[in-house]
Amino acid sequence: MVIQAKMLKQKATRWLVLLITGVAFLVRANRLAGQSLWRDEVDAILFSSWSIADLLAGLFKISHNGPLYFLLLAGWRSLAGSSEFALRYPSALLGTLAVPLGYAVARKLGGSRRTAILTTILLTTSPYLIWYSQEAKMYTLLTALVLGAVYAHSRALAGGGRRWWVWFTLITTLTFYTHILAPLMLGVYSLMALLYRAEWRRQWRGWLVSMAILILPYLPLAWWQVPRLVRGYASGHPFYPLSDELFLLLGLYSRGLFRFGGFLSLVFPLFFLLTAMLWPGGSASRLSGRARLAATGWLMFPPLAVYLISRRVPVFEDRYLIYIAPAFYLLIAAGIAHIRRYSRLLAGMGLGIMLAINLAGIVQQQYQPVKADFRAAAAYLATQPVPPDHIMIHIPYLQHTFNYYYPHPYTFVDGLWTNGDRPPAEVSAEMARKLTGVDDLWLVTSEEGLWDSRGLVKTWLDEHAHLLDEAGFMRVTVYHYRLTPGGIDAPVVE
Repeated sequence: MVIQAKMLKQKATRWLVLLITGVAFLVRANRLAGQSLWRDEVDAILFSSWSIADLLAGLFKISHNGPLYFLLLAGWRSLAGSSEFALRYPSALLGTLAVPLGYAVARKLGGSRRTAILTTILLTTSPYLIWYSQEAKMYTLLTALVLGAVYAHSRALAGGGRRWWVWFTLITTLTFYTHILAPLMLGVYSLMALLYRAEWRRQWRGWLVSMAILILPYLPLAWWQVPRLVRGYASGHPFYPLSDELFLLLGLYSRGLFRFGGFLSLVFPLFFLLTAMLWPGGSASRLSGRARLAATGWLMFPPLAVYLISRRVPVFEDRYLIYIAPAFYLLIAAGIAHIRRYSRLLAGMGLGIMLAINLAGIVQQQYQPVKADFRAAAAYLATQPVPPDHIMIHIPYLQHTFNYYYPHPYTFVDGLWTNGDRPPAEVSAEMARKLTGVDDLWLVTSEEGLWDSRGLVKTWLDEHAHLLDEAGFMRVTVYHYRLTPGGIDAPVVE
């Protein structure tokens, strides 16, 4: 009877995890094409169109994070096309895969069924993870791979056999070629080996061989990373103190990209997190003491390493560390399970409030436009009675995003970069040269401060042309100018 009851419980748990995974997929697939592609997603189209040789060469370039996602996307595009839905669908699938993987990792690290189920619920409803599950980038692939590597590493340390060391080595290698900051997980695996000393003593040969083998795929990355770290370079990222890094990550993991719920949205996640991290002793109702330390190391080591690197070369972006988010939710789940032993009301109330905030954040993310809406801007231009002839894209690189939505012919005029104390007189002369012979101009601006923080291009056009029309969209503005047919100094003819 006991065995039968246990089997029924296991079966019920599997069905529950499957149900939660199904909900995760529905949430991630909902309104998958609801927002316009932004420039990083269009980059994915460009990079996945490169040859394999060019993608591999990107390993040695600062601006490329890894070729694996783009290689996979190239194959996917050949089957499914390049629509918004098709481009984002793999991210939705991989984001869904993180849910059952999160359950498996929680159980393998010693969490109870309750802790593991709570982990899957938090992973499913995380507005932050849902956001990147609806974006054509590598971040859900990275998260799924790291979860797979943590699971394989835990199985191998537990004596699962050589095959799990092979899986750990293979999956970890794939993470290296998915994102350049994935090798920071090697520090986490080393910490886990120290915490599980008894297991490591039995498996030390496999562990050392795996770690030695992992040096080889990292060498192409180290070839350029180490010299640039020593010399330093302008990375384009701002520097964040460690406290700012951690507070930003706490806010994003707790409530998503919108600051919904104010301070209340941080209270219970932080309370449960600190409970799991700091409460002494172990318990079967949550993670064991060393498992909690392992999850804490998984959560804290990569941000600490990024902070230390950033003191030389700033490299922090929250999405670059998305693979630590499962550890965050695992620790919160352990904290809830522990508090439940003392107060079911407090645990239930805290979980309910967090889920309510998550739900509000999900709705807000999916129905309130955030990304630069080139789709609407291009549609607006396409409906003009007279098709635009000359179009200036203020940041020239955004032409790729614009062209995705505007396939009609036009003459491209690249916008001027005026930052870096470039003299206004020089900008004026260059604008006059670029627009010689142009009578009618459409100006498309987005993220203008990155290219022209003083607004010199717009100022020049306001002085030397007549504004006929203006239309604003989310983070994109379109202006229609009539220039003087006789030159920039001639009277405007309307």
